[in-house]
Amino acid sequence: MICINCCYPVDSLYVVYSSNHIRLTDCPRCKKVVDRYVEFDNVLLFIDLLLLKSGAYRHLVYNSLESTLEKYPSKTKSTQLPRTFGDEVAGTISDFREWFVKFDQLNRVWVLIFAFEVYLTWVSEERKYQTYSHYYPADLDLLMSKILSGDALSQYFYFAVYCILDLMLLHNLTQYLLVNWTDWGRNIKYAKYVVSYTILLSYGAKIFPILMLIWPYDTLLSTSIIKWVANLYIIEALKIVTNLRYREVVRNFVIIFIVRCLCVKPILAILVSKGDYNLCIHYIRGEYEMFLHRFLSGKYFYV
Repeated sequence: MICINCCYPVDSLYVVYSSNHIRLTDCPRCKKVVDRYVEFDNVLLFIDLLLLKSGAYRHLVYNSLESTLEKYPSKTKSTQLPRTFGDEVAGTISDFREWFVKFDQLNRVWVLIFAFEVYLTWVSEERKYQTYSHYYPADLDLLMSKILSGDALSQYFYFAVYCILDLMLLHNLTQYLLVNWTDWGRNIKYAKYVVSYTILLSYGAKIFPILMLIWPYDTLLSTSIIKWVANLYIIEALKIVTNLRYREVVRNFVIIFIVRCLCVKPILAILVSKGDYNLCIHYIRGEYEMFLHRFLSGKYFYV
């Protein structure tokens, strides 16, 4: 646990007295209350998250997360007796069930965000293809044209795979770069969970497109603005939580962004082509030529 003001490590956030009265702990370094969000309502906490208040992020990703994970102590594997295959399977199922129980609330939020992300990606790619396909060469066979020509169930499957790959790369690469390329996280007990939780909270900016279901401004430009705002939220949230310089956070994010752009579409092309090498290369070449055409023409490059 840390002080949300100066990030100084502390042993407790408050002291419980008789009749369940509590007294918030003062930080020995900055002399301020260690974590005032202990007494905040969830609605006020959520508003402060959207406003990028540093205390709200540190309260959740450090103090609240640690308090939750401490209820589930890590198991130590016994090496005295040999384990059979059945024991290994039973242990894996038990660990999987315990993981779901441990991160029950976070998993629910992830399911909601994932479902909404699939919908946004589907709508965005479909509208982008319908609007700007006539700007590309006529003989250019695009990956999205193949996906959007299928039935609704297959389209949802492909876009779900697209979003899963994108989120997995975002999480794993962010954790790897922060822990291995910087000095952050080496002395933090739940460093990987902290990064994952930070990204989850910063995805709160994704709720803004809900308004597009009410007011008719769901254009490609507004959708792109929302995406860039969400990226800025992630950068700012990582800066708040890690206390790294903007230069380091932005450098890591740019690397992750490039890797996501270079990996997600080719993997999706392999899936759509069903392993056909020539067809897969054809789809990848089409995506490259489309990107090059948009870049050279200067039209809709950031949309």
